[in-house]
Amino acid sequence: MKYPFVIFYRLDKYSEIDLFFLNYASVLDCTIYIANSIENVMKLHDSNFHLLLTYGDSFENEYQNSLNECVSNQMLIRHAHIDTKLINNVSSNHVLSNVHDFNNFVNDVYIKVCALSRELTRPTFSLFTSSYNSGEKIFRVYNSLLKQTLLDWEWIILDDSPDDANFDFLRKHFINDSRIRLYRRAKNNGSIGNVKNETIGLCRGKYVLEMDHDDELMPDVLKDSTKVFENNPDVGFVYWDCASIYEDGRNQSFGDFICKGYGSYYSQKLDDEKWRLVYITPNINNITMTHLVCCPNHPRIWRRTTLFEMGSYSEYLPICDDYEIIVKTSILTKVAKVHRIGYIQYMNNSNNNFSLIRNWEINRIGPYYISPIYYDLYKVDDKMKELNAYEDEIYKSNCSKIWQRDNKTYKHKYANLIVNDKYDCQICILGLDTLVLHIDEIKELYKNERNDFILLDTKCKLEYLWSKLEYYGLDRMKCYTFEDETEENLLNYFHLLYSSTKQYKIINMDFNKVKFNTQLESRSDIINKLTNPTNKYLEIGVEYGQTFNNTHFTNKVGVDPDPKLTMNKELVLHLTSDEYFEQLDKTTYTLFDTIFIDGMHQLEYFVNDLNNSVKHLSETGSIFIDDILPFTYFEQLKIPINHHYDNNILKYDEFWTGDIWKVIYHIITKYSQYVKRFTYFYHSNFRGVGNIVLQKDAQDKQLYIPKDEIVSINKYDYFLHYPLYLQMLQELNK
Repeated sequence: MKYPFVIFYRLDKYSEIDLFFLNYASVLDCTIYIANSIENVMKLHDSNFHLLLTYGDSFENEYQNSLNECVSNQMLIRHAHIDTKLINNVSSNHVLSNVHDFNNFVNDVYIKVCALSRELTRPTFSLFTSSYNSGEKIFRVYNSLLKQTLLDWEWIILDDSPDDANFDFLRKHFINDSRIRLYRRAKNNGSIGNVKNETIGLCRGKYVLEMDHDDELMPDVLKDSTKVFENNPDVGFVYWDCASIYEDGRNQSFGDFICKGYGSYYSQKLDDEKWRLVYITPNINNITMTHLVCCPNHPRIWRRTTLFEMGSYSEYLPICDDYEIIVKTSILTKVAKVHRIGYIQYMNNSNNNFSLIRNWEINRIGPYYISPIYYDLYKVDDKMKELNAYEDEIYKSNCSKIWQRDNKTYKHKYANLIVNDKYDCQICILGLDTLVLHIDEIKELYKNERNDFILLDTKCKLEYLWSKLEYYGLDRMKCYTFEDETEENLLNYFHLLYSSTKQYKIINMDFNKVKFNTQLESRSDIINKLTNPTNKYLEIGVEYGQTFNNTHFTNKVGVDPDPKLTMNKELVLHLTSDEYFEQLDKTTYTLFDTIFIDGMHQLEYFVNDLNNSVKHLSETGSIFIDDILPFTYFEQLKIPINHHYDNNILKYDEFWTGDIWKVIYHIITKYSQYVKRFTYFYHSNFRGVGNIVLQKDAQDKQLYIPKDEIVSINKYDYFLHYPLYLQMLQELNK
């Protein structure tokens, strides 16, 4: 065995060179490991292998691409190429012309490599992980590291488990990857601050990243964080946004009042083809530094020298060590936030005694001792004033969402840089209907991958937004929904929390949708509130009976062509509404005090139901109409995009109101003389319930819509007439 240890990588077509090393094995002043596959070259990540030599006619044509895919530039500093073309050139002294020249060449390159700056020959990035009975969850970390676009990393794992099983598991699976360095403590410590410090001490990289043993890192984190550090030499710490999910894959969220109102979320489809809630990590100022939950979450990345200069973690804090190090970091170095998702954190639902005690201790010691003492110790207020990152102290206790604050008087201040090199322009689309109206323009903008998009809505649930973005092939967009927020607050959210590029574009519409206006949570609640239990009640379109069964009437009848209810089913007739009214006209002239129309949601059917209902309505009666306020353009289509047929009856597989609103609009504009009173009720649980009380006109005629008007009713346009319809409803309800 002689130094240096050399990986000699040659293609199979150059295997004849192996004889050179075989014949001169006894006089070689190095140790040669012949490699004929790129997998064997990966041993170069092991510091026991000192040089990489390639052999062939052309390094650029034969080796460069394959090496660039698996070996970092940092590793290639220890590489040299031997050109076969020079061997037969008698005028040249080729390194393989005799063993003496080869020995001189190899040892000369070797010592020159050893003399290089340590930063040039060590990994750029070190990830450090303390492992405690990790098991297979640690593969989440490993698989995410294999996807990194920066190849130049090492992973330091320090096992702090109480027995041999975990370390044996780690060795079994990771021993052959030279980028992973495994260590084990002599005995279990349990103090996380102490274990982290020991692990950091083993790191060789310029930059160090704290990595939990069961989480995932997004592919560009190492590469883009390196770029931030190199472009900003005074930055000592970088953090990103993150997502938290449960072990079963569900998104975890603390709601939009997280971090004293300085944090929030948006939704993004990730590489696993699932939509995740991305937590917008707050900026750093005097308010966010008062509590651990407001501080940067994972990933947390330091310059190694900066972390050591600060003294690293406290060995004596088995809990809340994060707060101490983050406060110290924000005071002692410049900080940058990359405003993109960088990390997926897995939440376990452990309710064992140790976890419960630990959480109790965090809640006891953290806010009452650790936070106030360290906040004062590091003079956070003074430093934030110096950095122009000091906001009114009232926000420390009088918390509010920053996007709901008065933008004429409130200015968000923060100490960190905000970086987002992935995009040139961010485009904010206010409302799903805006997306539909401007779809051609948006699709054109979407072709440019340097454009970032966020769709903000105030009515639709996130799942619905996801489905529509996928429908249009726009699932690279982010989206989020705020129930009943104003357009001004949506814009504030975009500017204060989401925006991270100099260029931006706002795409909106010229009308605002009506706000939810009732605390009544169900259709039956509305009907019961406005009627008397003794009223005679008819419900058209009962199906499962959610409304029918919960109305308070003692005398009621339901009609449905395909009823599926089990309770009160003897009160429901298995007929279409047309068949029922036809029978009614032939047998007896029955009048109802209250009628609820919730049948087929296409205007052609609704006009029939309405005309028949008016004819059979008592003089003091009223009609309730369901689904008069679609949330979006899609919901009011005559046939929903996602649907099926059951017993030849149209069934919808997504939120759908149909085009009933067009008939109500037609009545208000063309037949207002018959309307004594029209009231609407709007709640997030349903798409608007209208209550119409009718009167006869001067000629003693009742409301009746002729069938020949259906053509003109169908021509009402959602983007042209629906805004007018909303204005009219609000006027009628003043």
